Amino acid sequence: MGYTRICGALANMGHEVGRNTVKRILAEHGIEPATARDKRTPWSTFLKAHWGAIAAKDFFTVEVLTAPGLIRY
Repeated sequence: MGYTRICGALANMGHEVGRNTVKRILAEHGIEPATARDKRTPWSTFLKAHWGAIAAKDFFTVEVLTAPGLIRY
């Protein structure tokens, strides 16, 4: 599953979480470690599966210049 990678991603967002904590939480929710790490989803499959969310995000954001600076809504 890449527990260390998940810990690193959470650290980038300001959350310090231990590797074993991530492992325990995923196990509690029924997410087991990946048995075959060489199996990956191709980008084309990923984009097809998430196209609606990607399109909605791109079309429904606007950048506004305010006194504090540029803000994205």
